Amino acid sequence: MKELIYGDTHWDERKRRFHFEKVEKDLEADVLIIGGGMSGTLTAYVLSKETDRKITVIDGKDIATGSSRANTGLLQVSSDTMLSEFIETIGEEKARGFYRMCQEAMTDLHRIREIFPECSLRERQSLYMATEKDHEEKLRKEYEALKGQGMRLRYLSREEARKEYDIDCYSALLIDGDADVDPVKFIETLTRENAEKGVQYYEDTEVDLSSVKEQEIFTKDGHKIHFQEVVFATGYAYVYPFLKDNIEIGRTYALVTEKHQGSPWKDEVMIWETREPYLYLRTTQDGRIVAGGLDEEVSHVEKEEKKLKEKEAELKASCEKLLFHELPLKAVHFYNALFGSVKDGLPLIGREPGRENRYYLLGYEGNGTCYSMAGAKIIKDLLLGRENPYAHIVRLDR
Repeated sequence: MKELIYGDTHWDERKRRFHFEKVEKDLEADVLIIGGGMSGTLTAYVLSKETDRKITVIDGKDIATGSSRANTGLLQVSSDTMLSEFIETIGEEKARGFYRMCQEAMTDLHRIREIFPECSLRERQSLYMATEKDHEEKLRKEYEALKGQGMRLRYLSREEARKEYDIDCYSALLIDGDADVDPVKFIETLTRENAEKGVQYYEDTEVDLSSVKEQEIFTKDGHKIHFQEVVFATGYAYVYPFLKDNIEIGRTYALVTEKHQGSPWKDEVMIWETREPYLYLRTTQDGRIVAGGLDEEVSHVEKEEKKLKEKEAELKASCEKLLFHELPLKAVHFYNALFGSVKDGLPLIGREPGRENRYYLLGYEGNGTCYSMAGAKIIKDLLLGRENPYAHIVRLDR
């Protein structure tokens, strides 16, 4: 498995709330979920609520310590690819269907917050800024597309953005109904709920992914796990051979600041921009700022201290420049991590072609938590033999 993260994430500070045993003997499962991060957790949550299957989740390390540790916790309906851009590339029907899938997923995530207030998810607005002059028309076009999608948003001129948010950009969209989250706390909350509902969890159990057969897979220690169906929710740790031509792995950087007194900007909106690669900022519930960006087309983490210091300084300077008012960012956590993207900008969710009992939930692209929620429901419908209105859009063989 690839090393996914290098550095110190804010979520590493938290003490673990539970521990699960390692697989020490052969097992039987109705549905085996490989991966205990956001995708695996939400899949177990949906399946344990809405089916009578016996669910088993295994993770190669500890729960929520893979790709989820690098999750900066911005949850948005909008994808890295604009709705208006998707309309041009995949057609209006699929584009609007995909964004509708994300809208429904966001509603489902807010519903989880209502059931489990302790999960740390908060409703937020997003401020999506045109940071280059020639992006004004592009953002206006996106405003019309999102408005036609039924989303609640406002278009802000440069003067309005400066007056209301003390931020300098050419124009901006203020979008309602998004969210932020402490990803590890969210996963831990649902993991506890899943375990109480009878989901079996195992940690420190790495499987040999190449050993999978029709109804069995082996751990690296040689134990056999027999299943009726298997869901691969392995994040960015492994690129499956039959998908590799469609996937690109990149590297990104993030920092978390010391605590600030009061709100650093109005309403603590989540901030991101149209420039690519884009920068983004959000606040945490304990008064910190999370910032990230500087994406690179490199498929390994950076470990050289000199380069890391340079990247940290570059990220801080870029984010400080993005904010119109002076707000020095003093980082107490800094890390770089791998992320996955797909050539058409859509996640990979569904049944493996020619394999009736193998499913994949790979929430690639920059909106992974939303895709994890949507994907859990898609996989549930496929398992139960039901139609899902979005499965064809994100299917693996598109």
